[in-house]
Amino acid sequence: MAFKLTYTDGQEALYDDDTAWEVDDGVLKMGRTEGDWTVLVSPGHWAVIEVGNAEKRAESDDESKAGDSGDESNDEDDEDDNSDDDKSEDSHGGKDKDS
Repeated sequence: MAFKLTYTDGQEALYDDDTAWEVDDGVLKMGRTEGDWTVLVSPGHWAVIEVGNAEKRAESDDESKAGDSGDESNDEDDEDDNSDDDKSEDSHGGKDKDS
């Protein structure tokens, strides 16, 4: 079953349905076949495993990205607001230099 692994540093990795995995005494074991583990992740390096259908996960990721794009446009507006403040400071700065 597909899953998303979040490491302790916040980095995320998506794994498909072809990846077998299990947790044994906190050690995450991963591989292409169950019992034939090719990757071992110590308990201090992984934080969260989210299990689910890869197709559903892709849909939810797409929805969250669509929501984020609206936030980015608001951030750009904030930058414009800040640039207006900079312009007003420049005009005051120019008067001080002439005095």
